[in-house]
Amino acid sequence: SGVAKASTARTDSSFGIGATYVTTAGDSTVTIGAGFADSTTNTSGTQLVSDAGGMHIGVTAVTGDLTIGVGYGDGDSFAANDGTSTAANREIDGSVMKAGISYVTGDITLALGVTAGEAKDSDTFGTPATTDDSTDSTSASVTYAVASGVSAVVGYTTVDTNNEGASFTDGGSA
Repeated sequence: SGVAKASTARTDSSFGIGATYVTTAGDSTVTIGAGFADSTTNTSGTQLVSDAGGMHIGVTAVTGDLTIGVGYGDGDSFAANDGTSTAANREIDGSVMKAGISYVTGDITLALGVTAGEAKDSDTFGTPATTDDSTDSTSASVTYAVASGVSAVVGYTTVDTNNEGASFTDGGSA
């Protein structure tokens, strides 16, 4: 048709490594996990600011009926336009932290969790992003085991979302 071909991005090489360590400390079982991944990307158009890659680390501790966990991840990625949408090629640099706690007492489970994520995305390969996107949420629930295989749950969630540094309509609470 004479139309110029859109630029594409392909992963050239990649690697990943991870480890998990489990130990006991008194009455608690502690699990620590971490990983790292990286890749090299070739494009037929403008070169990326950074290749895709990231890291994560997490820790959980279980003491009887109490479980506590926290995790953090950070990385760079890209989303290439596959030619079927109007979205541009995008570079994404983001991080997320999640933490939670749960306690089981008899037939009742109490849970609380928080998530805080932040990213910067650029609509053009080779152009660093400058404004933040973010999502922060908090959730809490009480679950009661009514009978074998039957549970009643009461929960609450609140979410605050920002896109390009401005409040976004996908937030709220339930």
